[in-house]
This record gives sequence, C-alpha cells and structure tokens, in this order.
Amino acid sequence: MRRLAAGVLLLATLALAASAASSGRNPVLGTWTATTTCSAQYTALMRWPGLRKYALEMVAGNGFVPGVRSPDQLKDPAQPCRGAVPRKHSHFFTKDGRFGSLDWNGQDVDDGSYTLESTNKVVIAKEFPSVTFAYTVQGRTIRFAPQIPRGCSTFRCAWAVSMAIPGTAWTRR
Repeated sequence: MRRLAAGVLLLATLALAASAASSGRNPVLGTWTATTTCSAQYTALMRWPGLRKYALEMVAGNGFVPGVRSPDQLKDPAQPCRGAVPRKHSHFFTKDGRFGSLDWNGQDVDDGSYTLESTNKVVIAKEFPSVTFAYTVQGRTIRFAPQIPRGCSTFRCAWAVSMAIPGTAWTRR
C-alpha cells in the first residue's frame, strides 16, 4: 500500500510538472525582491562550516557596509556587519531562460540561465557547475533553498547560499 501511495504521488507530481510546462505557466517567472541584511547573509554562510571562509567576501561584495567593497576594508572582521545597512536586492527569471540579480541601485550584479527541473526546483547555470534550488511560492512570495552537499566548501556553494539567503521571503514585483 505504501509503495502504491508513493507511486501515485510521483505520478501526480510528474503530471503537475508536465501540465505547468505544457500550459506555459512558469512559477518563477518575473522579478523577486527582498530587503536583505548583512546579518542574515553572514549568519546563513556561517551555518555551513565549509563556507565560513567566504562570509567576509560576500558581506563586502554585496555592499552591506557603505564604502566597503573588499574584506580588507572591513573595520572589524570579527564583527563584519557593524555599520551595515539593509539593501534591496532582486533576482529575475525571464521567459527566455535568463537568470540575473540586481543590486539596490538596479544594476545587474549576476547573470546566468535557468531551467525548471520540476514543480518546485529550478536549476541555475553560471560560470561554475549548475546549482539546484528547491523553491516554494505562496501568493506573491517565493523562498529558495539551495540543494548543496552539507560539506561543500566551494565558491559555488557559497554563492548559492548567498543568492537564496535561506528563509528569506522574496516578493514578486
């Protein structure tokens, strides 16, 4: 009975994915914006032991601390979010499969392509190996969860955590 229920669930999931693809519906299509914070991004990266080495680089690179663009410019690396300000950040997904990010000034700061893997997974391709994100959409809000190995210690994985800031609610504009 359990095996039958699992099979039925799998078929229902595949049918839903096929239906969304054939009807042209794309749940990630559009621009998604959130007010991101230094502490949320820093904390997210520090939760992954292998990614801690990228935390200062991501804090500096995302412009949370005005005037700081590299880790060596942080006044106190032990407290990298001192003086930080929240920043609006956006991710966009276009009809033609383009993925990108916009900083608080509306400038392109990231680019790549994407494909929908299933009803709740999107694969983003960049200059490094692709990253899969599970996502949930509720109304005009989406949340991303990077699907990376627990022990990952590459920039690719740090980028994935930094992109999603797991738990962050992104709102469709």
